[in-house]
Amino acid sequence: MDTETPFQIREGMHAPAVRHASLAEVPVIDFGALYSPSLAERKSMARAIRAACAGPGFFYIVNHQFPQSVIQRAKAAMQRFFALPVERKMRNHYLDWPNHRGYVPVDGITADHSLEGSSDISEAIEMAHDLPPDDPDHVRGIRFYGPNNWPAEPADFRWALGTYFDCQLELGRQIFRAFEYALDVEEGYFTSKYTKPLARLRVCYYEPQPEPLDIAHIGLGAHTDYECFTTVWQDREGLQMLSPEGDWLIVPPVNGSFAVNLGDLMQQWTNDLFVSTMHRVINTSGSKRYSLVQFFGVDYEVEVEAIPSCVGPDNPWRYEPIKAGDHSERMVARTYHYDE
Repeated sequence: MDTETPFQIREGMHAPAVRHASLAEVPVIDFGALYSPSLAERKSMARAIRAACAGPGFFYIVNHQFPQSVIQRAKAAMQRFFALPVERKMRNHYLDWPNHRGYVPVDGITADHSLEGSSDISEAIEMAHDLPPDDPDHVRGIRFYGPNNWPAEPADFRWALGTYFDCQLELGRQIFRAFEYALDVEEGYFTSKYTKPLARLRVCYYEPQPEPLDIAHIGLGAHTDYECFTTVWQDREGLQMLSPEGDWLIVPPVNGSFAVNLGDLMQQWTNDLFVSTMHRVINTSGSKRYSLVQFFGVDYEVEVEAIPSCVGPDNPWRYEPIKAGDHSERMVARTYHYDE
């Protein structure tokens, strides 16, 4: 898993190297231990997660009990949607919907804010909780609550992707449980704050990267995620993470796994114990690439303050309290083309 790619040359003479991550750099963790009746086994798994979160900020989980049939139906439906003509996909444009849901076309967002004039050459659909129009949080104008902007075709898109989202919500709850063990906090510390969470699903499609490589126009520019953590299902290579040494590491698909990475809110919450790692997507596979990326936060009104096990007299908290929803709204507005 450490073969270098020619894209390190095309980025420029002094660009960082690009190579495959080793299993030491992105470990594979048996998540099935979380469901064990043995507390020792659960804690052992949590120690592996803690080490991964405090180190690379990326890891894989296997034996997670997520139904493979749900993934395959979601992939089939998204393939049919992205194959539609652009004008039909644009009927569900996210800027025409009041609460950040719908189709994001090529050049529709800018993930890397460090490059002037950059934009991302992927397509996506943004989804979240499919709530009714009279949901009280939606009525009071919270962007991330309310109904989804479902495409009319393919006919099974709503069922297939809605099922994937709902199953991911339960997986996210279990990952938060694992974090409770990993951070030595009481049971329910996170899950009690996960009753109507700010969870978003990004259904993604990447054409093969055109050559020569223009680093300002790649599948998804370099960025860190905003919320607590992210799960990624991908059918081909393309995801890359920045190593502590400054190299780009390809995080390839591992059969039966989800890749998991930390977000900025969890780094703040843990007082920098857990790391929100820079990453990007460049589809160097030569084929169409599909991925399902779910972002997990907590409830909108949760005040994020120091986790007791992550601070002490010699390790004061480095941040100010912030409402989880305010953080997500501000960060998303920077990436998507909203007027702040």
